[in-house]
Amino acid sequence: MSKSRTRRPWSRRRWVLVIGGVLVAIALVAGLVIWNAARPAPEQATEVVRATRTDEATSVSLAGVLAPQQQANASFAVPGTVRTIDVKVGDQVVVGQQLASVEDRDLRNAVSLTEAQAAAARAQLQTVRDSGRATSAQLAAARAGIESADASVTQARSRLADALLTAPLAGVVAAVNIEVGDQVTGAAGGSSGSLAGMSGLSGASGMSGLSGLSGLAGATGGATGGSASGAAIVVVVPDAWKLEAEVGTADLPQLKPGQEAVVTPTGTSQHVAAVVDTVGIVATAASGQAATFPVTLRVTDPSATLFSGSNADAVVTTGTERGVLTIPGEAIWITDDKPTVRKQVGGAVSIVEVTIGRRFGDRIEITAGLDEGDEVQARRSVVVTPPPRPQFGPGGTLASPDPTPSAAR
Repeated sequence: MSKSRTRRPWSRRRWVLVIGGVLVAIALVAGLVIWNAARPAPEQATEVVRATRTDEATSVSLAGVLAPQQQANASFAVPGTVRTIDVKVGDQVVVGQQLASVEDRDLRNAVSLTEAQAAAARAQLQTVRDSGRATSAQLAAARAGIESADASVTQARSRLADALLTAPLAGVVAAVNIEVGDQVTGAAGGSSGSLAGMSGLSGASGMSGLSGLSGLAGATGGATGGSASGAAIVVVVPDAWKLEAEVGTADLPQLKPGQEAVVTPTGTSQHVAAVVDTVGIVATAASGQAATFPVTLRVTDPSATLFSGSNADAVVTTGTERGVLTIPGEAIWITDDKPTVRKQVGGAVSIVEVTIGRRFGDRIEITAGLDEGDEVQARRSVVVTPPPRPQFGPGGTLASPDPTPSAAR
């Protein structure tokens, strides 16, 4: 039988050593913290720049959604069942080209009926004349019957022609919202779209924006059933774009038609030239919100590859300020919650309070506190370059693995 081992209690000396070691460790940590806190922060690298007078452009920033300048939302003007769809998304079409059709048997029967009625009206007039006893009132009534019958024929033939849906402009099919067998209710006028004020843009050359049209939504039309919704078929001109944006009350007076702008689609580095086309004067914001006004920018670069419905930012140049005294934004320091500069004269540097004005890109206007040619210190930007990634293969930093299989054992 094993003998149990009796644990001896710690001696007083051992307890003193342990507690003393813990106290020394705490003192070292506290001293390190206090020493780090007392160290002065490393001085940021600076460079000397001068206050200069330059011509600066004033601008207004906008954000909106890209859309085609020309868009036709074609819908059937007569009700019926869709019989054929003659185009698909991406097809180029010309004015008057057939896009789709509905069943027209009833419409053809209506034409035949009205033509028969017109023939009967002419026969009736001839009968009245041949009787030799017709009064002027009877002749007038017979002629009126012919005019009414002819009007019915014209209307019936027009409705028969409306059974064919045709392209109202030359462009590209952006959406097909009907399927064969769908029921359409008919819409007065047959098509609609943003066509006003777009003279000279009816051509469809240079379809550079074709890839951005597949998700274009149609406008109100007359299709029901299946996947049909909105306009039956949407046709756009993909090389003419616009930015539909909004602007606040403060910036509205600065905008005028014809001002140059640069449009940048969100998430890209592409910059596209544009001009202000229209500036609205009626607020569109809901009640209780800050008033905003509609602004349309017309893209003037026909080679731009844009996407309908995508977001974009724009900067509109509204004017030029001559002889503005500016310094880089990195030369502004905040001292006691006030803007200051570190003015350098010879080898001496003094802190000078300044009054700042407008911002022009990365430069800030100085309205008081500096003169042209004064030298100030500015923070120097530090660019961190990541180390190059290892490259495999010939000329790389790492050799490619040997693809030769090992010999069979």
